[in-house]
Amino acid sequence: MAKKEKPAELEINNVKELDEKLAEAIQDNPNKPSDEEVEEAKKEFEEASRDFSVKSWNIGEEADASEMLSYLQHFVRARLFWSKNGWMGVIKMQEELDDAEKFLTANPKSHLKLGYQALEFMFYSLQNPGGVGLQAALDFEQENEVYAKCFDAIGKQIASARAELKDIQFLQDKYAAMAQGFYLEVEPEVPEEEDKEVQE
Repeated sequence: MAKKEKPAELEINNVKELDEKLAEAIQDNPNKPSDEEVEEAKKEFEEASRDFSVKSWNIGEEADASEMLSYLQHFVRARLFWSKNGWMGVIKMQEELDDAEKFLTANPKSHLKLGYQALEFMFYSLQNPGGVGLQAALDFEQENEVYAKCFDAIGKQIASARAELKDIQFLQDKYAAMAQGFYLEVEPEVPEEEDKEVQE
């Protein structure tokens, strides 16, 4: 039986030597990304990042937009629990809802729309409603149906937004790797059913 050769080992004694060895490896790499490819990766990441920062997501159905906006405004005023520096988020959230109201007033047949940061803040807040005493609990029970509708609608969009953010993170990692002379490949995701079969 043929004996397997041990891969060559690289002895590194200091950071400077490591930098030199990496520079040599990059220089000797025939599959190094071209300047044009690096620039294209940078442009792709920056455009996706810029688009995401100004994007808004449709919350629920158009027919429910006014009801959901009204409830979210009520929730921020009466149900949202905050502590420490959370007061800043509450004020910013109210500003976002005021902007959403202006948009809906100008476009009455539109969806309720929120940006990513507002989505995250509102979803977290809906997961942690607050109140004081029995009467607040009884009131919250009465509004549970519209609360659940808002929670579900925002939950669906937050999942979509987070997936998009993950794609942008990959574009950033890809650009960073290419700028250093390497290609970054993404492994295809294994569907859950296939993953379970492998584990059994």
